[in-house]
Amino acid sequence: MLSHPSEHLVPDTLLKAASDAVAAAVSTKFPLDELLGVELSRLISVSSSVVKRHGILLEKACVEALGASGRFEVLHNPCIPITAAADGLIASNSPESLARIHLRYDQPAVRSVNQDLVVIDPVMGWAGAYSIKRGGGSMGAGLRKPLERDVACVRLLLRSYLRDQGYSTVDVTTSACIDWCGAAGLPPHLTVQGPDVDDHFGVPVIATVERMTNHLRDELHRAIPDLLRPMIQRFESLPPVQPRPVPDVAHAASEPQDDATVKRLVEAIFPVGPDAIRLPIRTRNPR
Repeated sequence: MLSHPSEHLVPDTLLKAASDAVAAAVSTKFPLDELLGVELSRLISVSSSVVKRHGILLEKACVEALGASGRFEVLHNPCIPITAAADGLIASNSPESLARIHLRYDQPAVRSVNQDLVVIDPVMGWAGAYSIKRGGGSMGAGLRKPLERDVACVRLLLRSYLRDQGYSTVDVTTSACIDWCGAAGLPPHLTVQGPDVDDHFGVPVIATVERMTNHLRDELHRAIPDLLRPMIQRFESLPPVQPRPVPDVAHAASEPQDDATVKRLVEAIFPVGPDAIRLPIRTRNPR
């Protein structure tokens, strides 16, 4: 594995971007959730915003670390056309069959994919296209399936695309999602897990990301007291919650049912609640 000086692991621009992310979240005016109230809404909204911004910073950190290695050329957010031929092959072939296929990309495109980064090793004749996901939770099928399709299609087209960009020595190509926290739920053949990133690229990347993440966490934690203070004051001014007695419905539920009433309610067109059964009966049978 190649290495580079530790002082270049996290450039000032990356740490500044992390500080700016927290400052931007704190200064943003978020919608009020009526249930949570002003103070708790703000605390949750600011924290959630920083979590989302962490995903963007992960991408930036990977670009910085891979570029600083001296081994790779890194293309940030290139737009790769996806052809109808690639789409059709993905839908009808196994991953094993697709591994042997490379397609021309300069055919009519059905859509385009912005890749977070394309990493090129001209000496080894290798390149990889990557989407970077924070992976703090499952993406859900609605988001995951299109992403899987895009990653698989890019793998078929990447060699042709890069050769037309002047990388004539590239012969071996791959594509994947980098699932940093590991919970995105993507299939293994399209995924590089966060702990495996250094081994995958052969250069240090994790240290850069971890130092950025630690700085982002510290900045957020420094902002938390100002967010907590009004919330605590609000909570301390509230009276304690008093338990409320639960109504005894056992007796009402045991009332005898009138067959005609039940039949009428069973056949009703509109939604019927439980009181519609017992209240008419209690009216006819006063105690």
